[in-house]
Amino acid sequence: MSRIFKVGGLVSDVGRRTAIAVALALGVAGMSLPAVAGDEDLWPSLRKEVFGERAIVEGDGLIVIDAPERAEDAAIVPITMRVPPSVKGALKSLTLIIDQNPAPVAAAFTFGPAAGDGGGERRMTTRVRIDTYSYVRAIVETSDGTLHMAKTFVKASGGCSAPAPKDIDGASSDLGKIVVKSFDPALETTPLREAQIMIRHPNINGLQMDPVTRAYTPARFVKTMTVNRGEDLVFRVETSISISSDPHYRFTYANTKNNELDVVAIDTDETEFKGETRHKGL
Repeated sequence: MSRIFKVGGLVSDVGRRTAIAVALALGVAGMSLPAVAGDEDLWPSLRKEVFGERAIVEGDGLIVIDAPERAEDAAIVPITMRVPPSVKGALKSLTLIIDQNPAPVAAAFTFGPAAGDGGGERRMTTRVRIDTYSYVRAIVETSDGTLHMAKTFVKASGGCSAPAPKDIDGASSDLGKIVVKSFDPALETTPLREAQIMIRHPNINGLQMDPVTRAYTPARFVKTMTVNRGEDLVFRVETSISISSDPHYRFTYANTKNNELDVVAIDTDETEFKGETRHKGL
């Protein structure tokens, strides 16, 4: 038995392992399926289901991924994806995959005209949960439609089943608060600038057990976020249960005279949250 898990317009049939995790995340009970061995190489099937027969160039330096070799906290693992200044032209998309996670496609970014077309190092940083020792992959699609991949191996365990925030009720009182910051570069003529988005949300993934009741906490997590500069899209991201609590993104985008950002996030309860930069250089 298998279930299709879809994120960012990308479909991944990762078999029994994903079926278990997604069933729990959606609150489906009564499933009893054998676990997949931790050392099973899932990448060939992941690659086929997410990207079909498209060629992927690996290790050519067009995309670089930075992550700790051994995570201090498997539930909050920082991941940075970088495109060097030597790469020119717009980027179409960026996909973050954690091979051994219950939901391997952690995030699928689609870039718009306000993301910039080069002139400096383009970066995207976020924080993820990692369930067990796994390769973490970043696959970027350039304007000509080619795919380029970088990967790194992260030693981490238990991130997806780590306890939910202790004060869920307290977190809910501030649920969806979005802080958006845009940072002025040293020179006004710098083609790229940095911004940061922080969302107050427990991002409960449905795999976390209440130590008292022994029941799984129902899943509720941010599933999409759209970032605009005026009428122009910076990026839109579709995410899964692999993103850590209180989602955090730090990224570059095109530097212009008007750099104000508007952010809209939607969670699995279809609740919409909004945020914006309050003033330039906040």
